[in-house]
Amino acid sequence: MTSPAADATPQPPDAAQLDSAADARWRPILDEDRWENLVVELHEALDLQQTMDRFLAFAVDFLACDHATIALRHRARITVGAATDEASHAALLAQLDCGEGPSLTAISTGLSVLVSDTERETRWPLWAARVTARGRSIFAIPLTAAGSTFGALTLIGEHPHSFDAEDAKAPRVATYGAVAIAAAKEHDSLVEAVHAGQLIGQAVGMLRERFSIDDSRAFDILKRHSQDSNTRLREVAQHLLTTGHLPTTNPPTRRS
Repeated sequence: MTSPAADATPQPPDAAQLDSAADARWRPILDEDRWENLVVELHEALDLQQTMDRFLAFAVDFLACDHATIALRHRARITVGAATDEASHAALLAQLDCGEGPSLTAISTGLSVLVSDTERETRWPLWAARVTARGRSIFAIPLTAAGSTFGALTLIGEHPHSFDAEDAKAPRVATYGAVAIAAAKEHDSLVEAVHAGQLIGQAVGMLRERFSIDDSRAFDILKRHSQDSNTRLREVAQHLLTTGHLPTTNPPTRRS
């Protein structure tokens, strides 16, 4: 005799099961589509600023946080690269004013820093006292490319415990952003260098024609004015091309 279990005909999945299976199957594809769109958008950005703005917009949406900022380090100086709004801009400025905070620590150490609740934060008391009204939880992630940390992506939540340090999505987003921002910085630097070279070349040509001297002598004149006035060479060249005159320099003070 056949048991009832053996006679039971497998039942087709109900609608809820099908919907759940479809969601699980399609969700990774949708996320990958968003990554793909990000790569395209960052590649098509016109300059560094647009690259950072587009990246922050993606980060806030993809990671479901309230605000975000990018801090950039150039030599020993750290500045606000981008912010999603005035509140987040002010929050990052508070760190720069105080000289302490999670973003600065992430840049100096190359390690991610989590602040679960700014009201209970004790590591940076000056900063914490100023930032509580602008965000209750902070997650600062270093931006690193080619082995060098040049900035930090800082995520801001309006409620305590908005972020999980074990979540791999935020560091992955930061990695994508770091590569794109580093490439945009390099591109902007090259464009600036080319533009500076063009300005200096035009200024050299103006001096050569005006004083009937060769290019080497004309360049020496620009260089001397740059050194005497403590002004970048391209700015000296721009001043000459704009005004028709070299910038005045203060004569050295004689010692008695």
